[in-house]
Amino acid sequence: MELHQFAALSARLTGFDSGELQESGMVHAYRQVVTEQAGAERLDGLADSVGVSTDDPPRFTDESARELARAITHLWYLGTWPGVLRPPFPDGEAPPPASGPFVVSSRAYEQGLVWRAFGGRAPGTTAQGYGSWADSPSEVTPLGAHGGDSAVAK
Repeated sequence: MELHQFAALSARLTGFDSGELQESGMVHAYRQVVTEQAGAERLDGLADSVGVSTDDPPRFTDESARELARAITHLWYLGTWPGVLRPPFPDGEAPPPASGPFVVSSRAYEQGLVWRAFGGRAPGTTAQGYGSWADSPSEVTPLGAHGGDSAVAK
């Protein structure tokens, strides 16, 4: 899957604009994590499912696709892989042990969409400046203004 395709898929799942996701600088790293943890075929299958869905956010009848969509959304919002997936394997082949949850990087934590969703910054990542506590919080853009509702539908 190409980077722009992964960004477009992620935009449908997260409710954020594809451009905003690309500005985060995490598209390549997240695509790599998803491919390593779930497999390229499973990612392509999810993209096909989302591509044919007319619902916004997309709805899934396939539990495997829904699970991967939730994991990708989790990854974008928190910068962590939830560690719950095992790639599907043909009958007779033993799957490798599932990896546990992990933080992709300190940059992934800082770029998590959760901070943008409420107009804040990740704690411990950006100095606020002397006297910043005296200023009113900045205006928060409602999540729906980013191109749709967030996350994955039930």
